[in-house]
Amino acid sequence: MNYEQRLFQYTLSTGAEEPHFIMFRGLQRLNIIQLQIELAKIKKLSSETKQLPKTKSEELTKLLHDYTNAIRDYEYLNTLIPITGSQARNQRLDIEQAFAEVGNLSEDPGTYRRLPDTSMLASDPLRDILKAVLPKSLTYTKREIQRRTPEFLEGQPPTEVSGFVDKLARFIVAFIGGAALVVPMLIMRLPEVTLTKSLVTVSVAVLLFAVVLSLVLRASNTDTMVSTATYAAVLVVFVGTTS
Repeated sequence: MNYEQRLFQYTLSTGAEEPHFIMFRGLQRLNIIQLQIELAKIKKLSSETKQLPKTKSEELTKLLHDYTNAIRDYEYLNTLIPITGSQARNQRLDIEQAFAEVGNLSEDPGTYRRLPDTSMLASDPLRDILKAVLPKSLTYTKREIQRRTPEFLEGQPPTEVSGFVDKLARFIVAFIGGAALVVPMLIMRLPEVTLTKSLVTVSVAVLLFAVVLSLVLRASNTDTMVSTATYAAVLVVFVGTTS
């Protein structure tokens, strides 16, 4: 088959698969630098001659437009989701075997990208810990097992958040939230109430609450301040009613 036929057959056979994109980071940078140099030449010419010829004016307009688009394209490609491991390797081998003309494609991390998947659950440090310590049969989604079968068999942590991990993380957060109120109150109340013990308990509890909120749950600065202040206010009210 000629190139056009192979291209058509390859496109047809991979039509049901998720589209993958190659960054071509080096070519992107080469294009941006080339445009920068061309713009610098025009800047030098206009500075020396104190004017801008009409022919150069049209060229300048096109170069500035291309330069802006090149930067925008490079920025957008970097926002795509990286494909790594066996999935990237399989994608590279598929293209190389189908089109010998391309030679050896890059194996650099982050070279292959895919569009963001809005159905994927968001991750955070707590979910990352659960993905690393729990059995892989519980942390991998069926879709990711198909995408990254070698990594699943090797026991590597998944990149996606499974439904089980998400529900367990929510339960842990809810449990910690309840315990953060109940445990300090029990410590302050039992076996006897003293102002010193209550103040120390509140101080330690508020500090631990702020650490968990900012480091484990990755709350924003505003959310951390508001939540910590609210939590401290609840404990202070309890101290005031029991002392």
